[in-house]
Amino acid sequence: MKPHARRRACFATATLALFVSFAPAQAGGRTIVGEWAPDPRQCWPSQGAIGIGPLSVVGDEFRCDFKSVSRLGDVVTWRGACGFPDPARPAIVVASLRGDTLALRINGGENGPYRRCRGSRS
Repeated sequence: MKPHARRRACFATATLALFVSFAPAQAGGRTIVGEWAPDPRQCWPSQGAIGIGPLSVVGDEFRCDFKSVSRLGDVVTWRGACGFPDPARPAIVVASLRGDTLALRINGGENGPYRRCRGSRS
């Protein structure tokens, strides 16, 4: 393979890897990025609401930042660290979307169920 063709192939591979690393925050074609709460009419952190980003999950008493994300159907799995106010520790966070309901497990502990906040991305 010629050097310029090899560079193009490497660039295409790197671009695809970057795209795939952010795409899995979608579950079954629907994004889970946005605001979620036990009661979608009360979307305040003090009421149990959480904010999900492509590589983070934030609640009133915790914050998780991730280095990797993957998706299998309606299940999104992040790997990184969670903390606040405690020091950040390694964590695996799994979000499962069933219909309009989101369940969240942090290192095996159940959180939720959550419903998408009104006015949040769908």
